[in-house]
Amino acid sequence: MPNQRGMQKIEFYTSLHEIRELYDSGYVVLKILYEEMKKRRGWEMSYWSFCKYAKEELPIKKNIMHTSKEETPKIEKSDDEPVIAKADFSGGERFSPHTVELDSSRIL
Repeated sequence: MPNQRGMQKIEFYTSLHEIRELYDSGYVVLKILYEEMKKRRGWEMSYWSFCKYAKEELPIKKNIMHTSKEETPKIEKSDDEPVIAKADFSGGERFSPHTVELDSSRIL
């Protein structure tokens, strides 16, 4: 096919049924699926364009980030002393004085 505007999209969508069959049969790596379709159909489509359309049409699993259970820092309180928090470097959000209400009477 001549390389005209929109021809890559046409190449992809005319082969979508075959792409889905290959994906369901085990071609889940997009680079390998692209190379196979390029051999079969003689595509002039770029790999970047193929990935763009494949991510829209195929049920590709997104990267799942496993987050650990966040623990709040252990705070020891007494009535007359300022709040003392033990450092917890296990992750989570960092302290930002701009997002927390501070009691100016308790600041040393």
